[in-house]
Amino acid sequence: MQTPEISIILPVRNIENEITGILRSLVLQTAGIEIEVIAVDMGSSDQTILRALQFIKEQKLSGFVIQNGSGSASAALNTGIQKSCGEYVTFAFARRLYRDYLQGYLDTARKASADLVFGSMEGDRPLPAGKSRRRPDGALYAAEIIKGRVHIDVSALLLRRKFLTDQQLYFQEDCRNGYAEEFVFRCLLGAGKIARCPVVLQRARDFELKRGKTGLIGKDIFQYADAMLRVQTIVETVYGRDKELQELFAQEKIPSSVMRGVDIMLREGNGYNSVRGYLKVAGYDRLLTTGRRTGRELKRRIACWRLIPWMYRPK
Repeated sequence: MQTPEISIILPVRNIENEITGILRSLVLQTAGIEIEVIAVDMGSSDQTILRALQFIKEQKLSGFVIQNGSGSASAALNTGIQKSCGEYVTFAFARRLYRDYLQGYLDTARKASADLVFGSMEGDRPLPAGKSRRRPDGALYAAEIIKGRVHIDVSALLLRRKFLTDQQLYFQEDCRNGYAEEFVFRCLLGAGKIARCPVVLQRARDFELKRGKTGLIGKDIFQYADAMLRVQTIVETVYGRDKELQELFAQEKIPSSVMRGVDIMLREGNGYNSVRGYLKVAGYDRLLTTGRRTGRELKRRIACWRLIPWMYRPK
């Protein structure tokens, strides 16, 4: 059996009406590529599994469906990575699909012998030239992400499978908020060769799951801040000499992740005093530090939240 060029890992739960269209959108953009489709079910109670199996069989695709129990998406993604056998791995999500990028990604990966390939979003800026280009690619791209100049979506990423297994890179299974961005940062900071494909990504909205998310997030939103703190630890350990990147995490990324949690809790109806009390007890208030790397807007938000919280309006 020929080794697949790309393993496409798709976590699924109760999407019986959308699964066929989602799989078809992936097949349409991979004509001529040897692919492996791995649908990892997270406890569906409808016909999602059956319809996925039917599509794989009808299209004569290499692939299978794994019943992973009613766990998290991050656990499903890890299972998919462990079971995959393609040279490269990519992830697809029912709520966020992109069109016509995988062939370009694969060509770029082969040409550059890259561990990680990503594309561009509308508004992304070119990389800075000169002195900063002498930094490792991973540190450079991580800094550009924090500055808002580059956006890398885990659902439009191509990774060499051997790179993932050699570096033991995985999704944090007990994290439901921030696990994807943490994974992207960890891959960037561990990759030997990173390549940016010259394609502007476009959403495949016709095939995406349209149902809104249900339920409140509550305090779990601060899992995102915890995820960024784990990345910060890697930066301090591996990139100890990169002061700018360390400052960007301490003065921009970490405080902005805490304020993101504040905004969501307020929008969900929690009172100002309740949120402030939780931040103090959990220790997140100590992370609201600012400095020369903190953006003006974030400084204003933090100052308002600290001094006159009743005047603060969630972003």
